[in-house]
Amino acid sequence: MSYLLDTNILLFMAYAPKKLKRHVANILEDSENSLFFSAGSIWEIIIKCALNKPDFDINPEELRLGLFNAGCIELPIKSEHVLNVQQLPDKLHKDPFDRLLVAQANINKMALITSDEKIIGSVNGFIEIIANR
Repeated sequence: MSYLLDTNILLFMAYAPKKLKRHVANILEDSENSLFFSAGSIWEIIIKCALNKPDFDINPEELRLGLFNAGCIELPIKSEHVLNVQQLPDKLHKDPFDRLLVAQANINKMALITSDEKIIGSVNGFIEIIANR
């Protein structure tokens, strides 16, 4: 099966694996699964790094290389993903990166693995969600 990993899951994989619930870790460890990360997640991390928050010290290039080394596949942002943002449920909050990930999961028929309660509560039924909770 194919899974799109939310930015929080990428960060947990790389820096805080104990935050991954057992059912999510099982999915991530199963070599039969295809794990994707969005180019948008790398962009989001770069923006957060630029804010110079002391509790967010991530090297986006190292993270990206680590994801490739872990067997993850990069999902580019396409115009069809951006256009699909118009079709998202009204109750989904307005965070542009979350909206992009939901649209990508929808277009590419992937389950989205996330810890984000706002996403979990607003798009379950629109796309398949694997909640890390």
